[in-house]
Amino acid sequence: MIANQTCLIDIETVVEAVVPKGFRRLKRDEVVAHGDYMVDERRGFQPWEGPGGFHARAFLRPVYRQKKSVPPEPSAN
Repeated sequence: MIANQTCLIDIETVVEAVVPKGFRRLKRDEVVAHGDYMVDERRGFQPWEGPGGFHARAFLRPVYRQKKSVPPEPSAN
């Protein structure tokens, strides 16, 4: 948390507010894999390029994954 004389700011809350639609934060027990994303303060969302197989709780920063897109239901014409 960043302390300020007038308020306290939770960095994770700020990051959650700017997460693009279509992404979700991994739960602590989910395994990180290629195709997941880490947040870099300077470059934004960056693809995870390291080894997979670690639980998300092993990382200091939140890990995000693209939500699976659900195809629209066919219209009943």
